[in-house]
Amino acid sequence: MNRKHEELHVFLNEKRIGTLTQDNGTMSFAYVPEYLQSPDAYPLSQNLPLQDEVFRDPDVENFFSNLLPDERIRVTVARVLHVSPENTFGLLKRIGADCAGAVSFYPPGQTPQSQQEPMYRKLTEDEAYRILNNLAQRPLDAGDEGVRISGAGSQEKLVACVRDGKVSLPLYGTPSTHIIKPAIPAFPDSVFNEFFCMKLAKKLGLPVADCSILTLNGEHFYVVTRFDRDMVDGITVRLHQEDFCQLLNITPKLKYQEDGGPGIEDSMNRLLEIHLPADGRLGFIRMVLFNFLIGNCDAHAKNYAVLYHEGKPSLAPAYDLLSTMVYDSIAKRFAMSIGGETRMGMLRRAHFEQMAKSCGFKPKLVLTELDSMAKALPSMAQSLADELNAQYPSAVYSKCAWEVKKLCLQTMD
Repeated sequence: MNRKHEELHVFLNEKRIGTLTQDNGTMSFAYVPEYLQSPDAYPLSQNLPLQDEVFRDPDVENFFSNLLPDERIRVTVARVLHVSPENTFGLLKRIGADCAGAVSFYPPGQTPQSQQEPMYRKLTEDEAYRILNNLAQRPLDAGDEGVRISGAGSQEKLVACVRDGKVSLPLYGTPSTHIIKPAIPAFPDSVFNEFFCMKLAKKLGLPVADCSILTLNGEHFYVVTRFDRDMVDGITVRLHQEDFCQLLNITPKLKYQEDGGPGIEDSMNRLLEIHLPADGRLGFIRMVLFNFLIGNCDAHAKNYAVLYHEGKPSLAPAYDLLSTMVYDSIAKRFAMSIGGETRMGMLRRAHFEQMAKSCGFKPKLVLTELDSMAKALPSMAQSLADELNAQYPSAVYSKCAWEVKKLCLQTMD
């Protein structure tokens, strides 16, 4: 039987670091010797350390598969591209020129588009509107000429560039800078819900990605600036990252703890292993507390990440914040167990105290953080609801503010 051998060159920004190989459906990864000898080399992943030996599954599949969309969106993208949804290599070959973090993939002989000479296709308002309203049939605008962008996650989105209300598609691996999300059909006003939760996190002082509302043909879309991009001398550069599924060497199919994915304690232990500074570890706990207090039951492992600056990890800003408690169709269970409990209505101070102990924190420290948030958030949420209603009227703000107030009161028990 003839074995099919294919290769993709793997880059961090514009530097080639290794080769992703597929032999008869089985993937492997190896760093190139030139990169290993470089004094500023750092690993692609905590689970793929710098070494001469070849990496194989499950480590390879777990890291690279997490760069692709989740669930039904992956299936739709695969259908558009005529690739099997289980073919991680084949999907990265088609849409892997701009991924989460600094990693990109090119066939031998091709290299990333120079960041000094970016290529974009500017969209008219009608074009942008049409693409955003067709994401259910063509997620990520997959299959469009020159568009080779992957976006992880389970929500329909367009990964693009937004400036002064105008949308451009980055081409041939030019770094994208923004993520645009239309309303989720099953969740009324999800655009304003996420906008509210992100703004509330910022008011509280949490590090959070910048966000805004984009209006096209009278319809509103949620826009978030990519936290894994930076501007250096007017040039967009990628910052490398790993979400917590990648960090813990878990397939995206197991992003929920209930399915066997990472919990809070697992995540904290891993953050300790990679020597994340103490302020970053406490920052993770603060994000967990905030997600509880806004009623975000969908804060799973792919909604937390670390960023790398010259290989050194720091906690990524908060992102994907949504008060799911305002929607009856979503289970009222927290995605990660807190002190052994996931039922939102049953979580009490004792559970947060147990979580603190399991994570190696003094319970008093975590409870003080919880009390501080619970005291500040209700009035902050109501004030923000009034403020946003004046800009983009929506009934969802008051629903979110009510859930915040209710959950903050619950922590007093």
